[in-house]
Amino acid sequence: MTELRPQELALFLLGSGETLPRKRARDQQADIAGLELKRRALDLLVAIDPEPDELETALAQIVEMLGPPYGPARAICATIRDDWADAASTPALIDWLLDQALREGQRDGRPPTADDRRRMKD
Repeated sequence: MTELRPQELALFLLGSGETLPRKRARDQQADIAGLELKRRALDLLVAIDPEPDELETALAQIVEMLGPPYGPARAICATIRDDWADAASTPALIDWLLDQALREGQRDGRPPTADDRRRMKD
């Protein structure tokens, strides 16, 4: 794999099912709100498509775009920054996210195509 871009990591995270609520026997309204905020932040990161060295600036821009209250948006963007650092130090994380995204596609009722696999690996 060539050098990972923040946009690609965001797509992997979105595709992996990480932003889907887990089945739990409790009220999940707060979980759902946080996951929706993370999905919005990742979607914005995809749209901005920053260079790797501009990730911090892009995340600050995303916090502003998400608007008040800023605390939750800053926390979500910090987790995205941490995911970026983890991906840089643990290349196997990208393979795992790719595998999760392919599995999630299968759960959606459609098997991943060769084109799906090629797009996610490129």
